[in-house]
Amino acid sequence: MAALLKDPALIVGLVRAILIFAISFGVAITQEQQDATLMLVGSFLAVVSLLLTGVTMSKTTPIANPALPEGTVVEVLTPEGQPNRTAVVV
Repeated sequence: MAALLKDPALIVGLVRAILIFAISFGVAITQEQQDATLMLVGSFLAVVSLLLTGVTMSKTTPIANPALPEGTVVEVLTPEGQPNRTAVVV
């Protein structure tokens, strides 16, 4: 389920499969209705993707200009075989 939420192509494929399944059981859906449904799902995913990008950006530190609040404790990863260290941002 987690993989499904991370990949928009899987969501569109799932909607398409549900439409095909419904049609195979006799639900009358025209080609135009199928196309409109897939376009709606695609548009929805595009908007959700844009919103999630904004959320991700607000929760991460930019690499080009990192700025952490003073007093933040960070773990410094060292090469294998050496102990990791912690540091406090001043």
